[in-house]
Amino acid sequence: MSAPRRRQRRPSRKTTSGSSTSRFPVGLAAGIVLAALNLRLAVASIPPITDELHVVGVAGRAAGSSAALFAGTVLAGIGIAIGNVILPSIVKNRFEHATGLVTGTYVAALTAGAALAAGLTVPLERSIGWQAALAVWALPAVAAFAVLGTTLSGDRTPSPIQGQSGGVQGLLRDRLAWQVTLYMGLQSLVFYAGLAWLAAILRDDGYSPGTAGALLAVYALGGIPSAAVVPVLAERMRDQRVLAAVVCTAEGVALLGLLLATDAAVAWVTLLALGQGGAFSLALALMVLRAPNATVAADLSGMAQGFGYALAALGPFAIGALDDWSGSWDVALSALVAMTVPLLVVGVQAGRARTVGAG
Repeated sequence: MSAPRRRQRRPSRKTTSGSSTSRFPVGLAAGIVLAALNLRLAVASIPPITDELHVVGVAGRAAGSSAALFAGTVLAGIGIAIGNVILPSIVKNRFEHATGLVTGTYVAALTAGAALAAGLTVPLERSIGWQAALAVWALPAVAAFAVLGTTLSGDRTPSPIQGQSGGVQGLLRDRLAWQVTLYMGLQSLVFYAGLAWLAAILRDDGYSPGTAGALLAVYALGGIPSAAVVPVLAERMRDQRVLAAVVCTAEGVALLGLLLATDAAVAWVTLLALGQGGAFSLALALMVLRAPNATVAADLSGMAQGFGYALAALGPFAIGALDDWSGSWDVALSALVAMTVPLLVVGVQAGRARTVGAG
C-alpha cells in the first residue's frame, strides 16, 4: 500500500458528477412512480411481473444495439425498482414473525449479487464476448422467476390490495412517515456520494489506483455483515433508536477519520461500510416496523423510496460540485460529516416505537 500524503488544494476541475448521478437509472424512478401511484394490484401478483420485466430487460441488453442496451436497462430497472418498493409489504404480510431475518437476508443477497455481477462481467466478456457476458445475467432472474412461480402457485396467503389505505397521499401529512423518508434519503445520499467519489478522494490522498479500487470494493461489500444483523436486532428491540444512533455515529466517525487521519483509510472505510450497511437495512426494516399492516407498508415504502432516492440523487452532484468549487476534498468530506447530524436526528425519531397514522 502506498503511503498517503496530505491533501493539497489543486486547481478546479470540471465536475464529473453528471456521470455519478447516472447511477440512479431511469428505471428506478419509473418503478417508484408506478408503485407510488397505488395501483390496485394484489401484492402477490406483482413479484412475477417484476421478475418478467427483469428477465426481458437483462436479456434484451445483449441484442447488440445501443437502443436495446438502454431499453433493456430501463425495463430491468423498472422491475428491480417495483420489487424494492413492494418488498416491505411482502415481508409484513408473509413473514411477520421473521421480518428482521428476511430483510437482512435480502439486503445481504442484494449487495453480494451486485458485487458478483460487477466482478465477473469483465472476465466473462473476455472469454465469451460482451453480448453473452450481459445475457448470462438473465439466468439468475430466470431461476428467481421459477422459484416465485412454484411458491406462489400453491400459496393461499391473503394478499392486501393496494388502494385500500388512503395511499401515499394520506402519508404525506404524517410526521413519522416523513421521518422514515428522510432517514432513507439521507443515508442513501451519504452512500451514493461515497460510491461516486471515494476512489477519487483516496487517489488524491496519495493511495495507488489499485489500493483505492480495493478500498472502494471494501466500501461496497464490507457492509454485508451489518446489513444482515441490524434488521434482526431491530425486530427484537422495543424500539430502534439505539440502533439508529449506533449506525449513524459509525458513519460520522468514519467520515471524520477520512477527513483528519487519512493514513488509517482502511479502518475508516471498513467502519463506514459497516455503518452504511446497517443504516440501509435499518431503513428497509423501519418501513415494515412503522407500518400497521402490509398495505400501509407498501405505501410507506413507495413514499420513502420515491422521495428518498430523489434526495439521494443530489449527493454525488453536490459533493462533486463542492470539490470543484473548493479545489479540495476537505470541504466535501466536511459536508458529509455534517450530513450525519440530521441523519442521526431523523433516525432516532423514526426509531421510536410507533406506527404511521397513530398520531
